[in-house]
Amino acid sequence: MRSTERVLLLAAFCAAGAWPAGRALAAERSLPVDCLPDQVLRWEAAGPDPAARHGAANLPGIVLGPPGPSLATTGSTSVASLGPAGGMVYELVDVEIEDRPGPDFIVFENAFFVGAAPTGPDDDYTIFAEPGFVEVSADGETWVRFPYDQQALEAARGGNIDRRQHLALKGLAGITPTFTGNWTVPDDPAQWDPAGPGGVSGAGGDAFDLADVGLARVRWLRIIDAESNNGFPGAGEGFDLDAVVVLHGRPLPPATADTDGDRLSDRVEERLVGSDPLLADSDGDGTDDGREVAGCRDPLSPGEDPWWRVEPRLWLEREGETDRLRWTWTGADDLYDVLSTPLEQIVDAGEWVDLGPGDCLGQAVAGVRLDLVEAAPPPGAVRSYHLRLTGTIPWGRSSELEDRESGAGCP
Repeated sequence: MRSTERVLLLAAFCAAGAWPAGRALAAERSLPVDCLPDQVLRWEAAGPDPAARHGAANLPGIVLGPPGPSLATTGSTSVASLGPAGGMVYELVDVEIEDRPGPDFIVFENAFFVGAAPTGPDDDYTIFAEPGFVEVSADGETWVRFPYDQQALEAARGGNIDRRQHLALKGLAGITPTFTGNWTVPDDPAQWDPAGPGGVSGAGGDAFDLADVGLARVRWLRIIDAESNNGFPGAGEGFDLDAVVVLHGRPLPPATADTDGDRLSDRVEERLVGSDPLLADSDGDGTDDGREVAGCRDPLSPGEDPWWRVEPRLWLEREGETDRLRWTWTGADDLYDVLSTPLEQIVDAGEWVDLGPGDCLGQAVAGVRLDLVEAAPPPGAVRSYHLRLTGTIPWGRSSELEDRESGAGCP
């Protein structure tokens, strides 16, 4: 077995309990560079029982994948509710958001039009919105909040918002309807887009430009419910966080060889992306390959069509004799297989890594979690968990970016 291989595709949460307020959530570093945040650093949902909040049982993966499915008049349920004044901190592990012309990232909540969506630029409308403050940081310690109109926020508390209020609430998240579509197109509420339902561009959401806070680059985002009291009290009260998508990103310098200096390692370019490791801008469009991959764009195409690679990552929480597995949400119709295999069975098989016989713990699992009641492994023993999308062959990748495949005993 290669000494560089990373065998365990998980980060363990050893403390008992289910995501109490303030719990720091560790996560493994994702191998592919992409345009999505990598980990939830802190989750501080409102009390008295943060674990009972909608979506809390699916953290952290439920807010790390792409936006969930929704219509302009129906919000997504693939969200986690912060509750009044609750907050959440994202950390980007393999990329940084950088300021370039136009919006640099989009925050998706599950706001939606109440009744009918508008059919023209002069139509009034009503939106169910639960505003949230958005803050960013370059170092994880000093935070800058995006500017907004405090008077407009006060006027919007306690009810749905109309067109005038919507435009006045610029600078807050959770105010623009979202729906299934191209979630790499930023929306400007003041500009009507005839191609989108209700004039919403892309898949809606609220876009933010780092120029508005005077920062050149950031790696941490904090979202805080603004206590608008617009929803019904209960588990789903407060800002309902869906996802964040990076539009202008740049990978952090890789730890392995990067011949062309585009911040994608040669290995990633050769085995995952398909771009030229000897040419920084493979498609010649003026944007280097690393920035394209970190901003949802194809480094092999000069166009602006969306392009992304979403590979699920796996987290483990141990409580008593129950292993609670959670993974990255990748899509509404996706199903997952979960494998457990003893460490000593994993072998180097040439161009791929054989996990050995293993045990199939779950097949075609819907959702983003699986609770397993198992006896704790004996002292000194190691159990590894692996995850794949149902119907695919690899159970993750080694640090050499080779596919891991299961041996006999697991489909």
